[in-house]
Amino acid sequence: MTKTLFLALGVSAGLLSACAMTGPGNVRVHEALLYGGSQERIVWVYGQPGAGQSSLKLGGQTVELRPAVQDPLTVAGSLSVNGKATYRTATTSVGQKLSVTRGTDGLFTVTPNAGVRLQAVYYTDGQSWQKLSGTSGQVRGSATRGLQGAGQLTDDEAAALGQALQSQGPLAVAVLDDTAADPPLAVEPRPAEHLVTALYVLPGVRTVSIGRALPAPTTPTSPVAGGRVTVNELARGNNAAVTTFTVQVATTQAAANALYAQAYGRQTGVPAAPSVSGSTLVGVFLGQRSTGGYGVQVTGANVNGSALTLTARVTAPGPGSITTQALTSPWIIVRVAGTFTQVSVVDEQGRPLTSAGDSGGSVR
Repeated sequence: MTKTLFLALGVSAGLLSACAMTGPGNVRVHEALLYGGSQERIVWVYGQPGAGQSSLKLGGQTVELRPAVQDPLTVAGSLSVNGKATYRTATTSVGQKLSVTRGTDGLFTVTPNAGVRLQAVYYTDGQSWQKLSGTSGQVRGSATRGLQGAGQLTDDEAAALGQALQSQGPLAVAVLDDTAADPPLAVEPRPAEHLVTALYVLPGVRTVSIGRALPAPTTPTSPVAGGRVTVNELARGNNAAVTTFTVQVATTQAAANALYAQAYGRQTGVPAAPSVSGSTLVGVFLGQRSTGGYGVQVTGANVNGSALTLTARVTAPGPGSITTQALTSPWIIVRVAGTFTQVSVVDEQGRPLTSAGDSGGSVR
């Protein structure tokens, strides 16, 4: 009987050993907790997977760790989690932490809510990032690589996260100095390193007029009769007072002022429209979207007599991408030398453009 008991214990031990998790060597876990416009916990896991695959418990959930996959959020040394670049779950909804406005003079006004402590504030206009010189009052911005220096993010994590959020600008990201609404994930086996950075994403940062017009862009040379012409981008954003796809054309100063009012209609203060003399302004509005991550870019222009054709590229958030959870209305305004009575917008395959990239897009 004793021998039978020993055998049973041996079998049980073997089964327990077979069921035990095999964690990677020297595992490190880095968390970015996003609040406000984006409600996500993004977790990078680093280590050396054993025999091509390992397992780990994150927040009580067993996950598979394998070599990295190709993804915008993949960073050097990280492992894939359940076949994806990062492990992602929802974060707790919190109240607004701060407000930020950008003046037409390039200065920013930052106002933290009562009792909120901030380590740093970053801003993107959708094309590049700036780190603001302070966390309260009127401050300046200086160029930076994504969210470099934010909390405990590595430079690679800061760059990847910044790139993922950048296309949804204009927005601000604040590094929270107070306790996050969510505790760090429980990790088994215990990692050699566990870093947590809490960030508040503020979408739709407004540009406010400070009493003087923006400098007018250089007037392009007159177009030749037919063929490609130069197109100058004047402004872009994602918070227009337009809910459906539309193309608006301005060949007079009054029409240009109305165009800018539509583009900046949901912001405090509308920048003065540049002079229209001898040129045509065209605004392409995608209409209302349920999240961030959408945008439009004009990549070329052709003329044929009095007709102007713009080529545009519409972008949308990819599967699994980080998006601000707020209504957006993306737009762009461009300028072409000459006066045109007919304007069409097509995609890069030459098809008439709508918000989805098919059918429509002509204005007379």
